[in-house]
Formats: sequence, structure tokens, C-alpha cells
Amino acid sequence: MDANGCMKARLVTTFYAAGKSPILCEDSTMKQKRFNFNLIVALLLCAIVGSTLVSCATVSRDVRREAATEVTFTDLRRNPEQYIGETVILGGYILETRNFEEETRLLVIQAPLTVREEPKERDLSEGRFILVYDGFLDPEIYERDRKITVAGEVLGSEEARIDGRRYVMPRLLTREIHLWADPREPRAFYYHEPFYPWGYPHFRYRPYPYRW
Repeated sequence: MDANGCMKARLVTTFYAAGKSPILCEDSTMKQKRFNFNLIVALLLCAIVGSTLVSCATVSRDVRREAATEVTFTDLRRNPEQYIGETVILGGYILETRNFEEETRLLVIQAPLTVREEPKERDLSEGRFILVYDGFLDPEIYERDRKITVAGEVLGSEEARIDGRRYVMPRLLTREIHLWADPREPRAFYYHEPFYPWGYPHFRYRPYPYRW
């Protein structure tokens, strides 16, 4: 069989070898079509995943571009002054919200972030940090145990006392803050009557034996 015949036929048996299965020649046009189809599917999947990640982003693209993503919370807690002026992305659980005349301060227990930048379990926490917000945050909304993800500029450190012990925490100035949905809020479930709006069908009572 020549090369042209192989290209025109989809599957052509070229020869038989003793004790072997026949070797098949696949049409090169079908190969190209299959490759193009797989390429289109891969591009569509990449577009869907990319748009999903963008729509679920908790921090804007501009702020994320400026963030020092290589700085871990361990590094920040060990030496906050070293990273003054840097923007970092952290998450955790609110412990306390206090409003002052021109700012609000949140005491947050840090937690690692998932791929969606949602805080994980607080048992994985590596410490606490202070978050300063230029303005008013309602403590009834930013209440204890709510999850937040924040992009903030490192201001330095702040000292506090926890059960009489000295505790030094990183202090951040809020650039962007994302408050996650409260899992305690009940979700509404709606039930639709199967015969709405006509009502249930009326069945007349018939004495035994039943005759319809």
C-alpha cells in the first residue's frame, strides 16, 4: 500500500507477522482533527478555571501584584520591623473588634489560607496579629469567630499581655478586607406545591368495594 492510500483509508491493515497482531495505519487527517479537538477542549477548560479563580478572588489584581507573597506569617511574626511597608495577604478568625474615633482595630488569630484564600481551621494557627482599619467597622458584623482574608501593609509590631505574658504581634494597615459568609446563618429552602396553582385533585369517597 502506498502513502496516499494510507492517508485516505482510516484504518488499513499493512501486513501480518507470524504470531503478531496486524499493524494498523491511522489516517493522518483523523489524527489532526483529534489533536485540534483536544486542544480546543484544553483551552476551554483553562478559560473556565481561570475565570472561576478570578471571580472567587478575595484580593484585587493590583494589590496582589504588589503583595510580598514569599513572606510567611512565621517570618512576619519573628521580625515584623523587617517587613515594614510590605503588603502581605493573611487570613484568620476575628477575636475582637474595637472602634476608636478614626479607626477600627481587629484582633485576629491567624490561620493558613486555602487555594481560594479562605482561612483553614484555627487549630493550624501560628499566632495573632492586629489589623488597623481606617474607618468604622460594625462589631455586630465583624464579630467574634467570623473569618476574614486581608491584604495589609505592615506597620510594625504591637505588644500585648495574654494571661500575664508578654506577646508581640504584627500590626497591619488594611488595604483590602474580605469577610467570609457566616456559616451560622440559615439558608432558605423553598418548597413548591406539586399541584400549584391548581390545588390537589379532588377524589370522591367511594364505599368498598371501590368502583371508579
